[in-house]
Amino acid sequence: MIRLQCSEIWGGVKNQDVDVCSPGLNVSLYSSSCDSGKGGDVYYFSLCSADRVTRIALADVVGHGEQVSQIGQWVYEQMAARLDQSDLPGMMASLNERVVRKGFKALSTAVVMSYYQDLQQVYYCYAGHPPMLTRSRDGAYYELTAPRSDKVENLPFGVTDEVSYSLSDAPLEENDLLLIYSDGVLEAPNRDGDLFGMERLRATLAEMGNVDAMELKRGVIKRLRDWTGGSLDHDDVTVIVIQVDEHGGAHNA
Repeated sequence: MIRLQCSEIWGGVKNQDVDVCSPGLNVSLYSSSCDSGKGGDVYYFSLCSADRVTRIALADVVGHGEQVSQIGQWVYEQMAARLDQSDLPGMMASLNERVVRKGFKALSTAVVMSYYQDLQQVYYCYAGHPPMLTRSRDGAYYELTAPRSDKVENLPFGVTDEVSYSLSDAPLEENDLLLIYSDGVLEAPNRDGDLFGMERLRATLAEMGNVDAMELKRGVIKRLRDWTGGSLDHDDVTVIVIQVDEHGGAHNA
């Protein structure tokens, strides 16, 4: 298990199947590229200098190669520059400005979240990305959505520079789970070309019941492989499961 240290930023675009922990959180990550590691989804984890705020970012880039590497570097730079800042909308706007200048080959969706251990609260922003799912007390999963607005908000990076990003928040309690995923999960095809989709993802999560982050990640990936016949080379696939654990390995490290 990787234990985040104060002021540390960890991540990249490499294929990974690993567990990560920080104060108050246990996280399980699976990320695989559809082109043998030449591209992939961009993911980063950081821990603030006070050891209290964990930030997680995931970006799903349309292109591969140079585009992914460039956006990965930009996400890292923003995570570093704003390590102890709470301005997630500003971070998203800065990333969007850079992608707009790069052009449509770098079009990306993204989600960034910050977990405040002292508040047991998560704050998050979307840029056209599928919403996170969270498990309720009755075992059902629901979406953490952004508020509706008449403004041009929360578009993918690279569409226009005339866009703003809204900040949302939600309380989290002990053992609560969050699921972040890239669209390679929903768009996984079977042999007939049918896509896995949100309904099957929700059914998979519900069937697994009250399991921990690591087991949930393994279960989702297994179900995806069963659906596709074993391969996940249709697209980049990333699954990040986050669990509140105030008294687990991260807390006692």
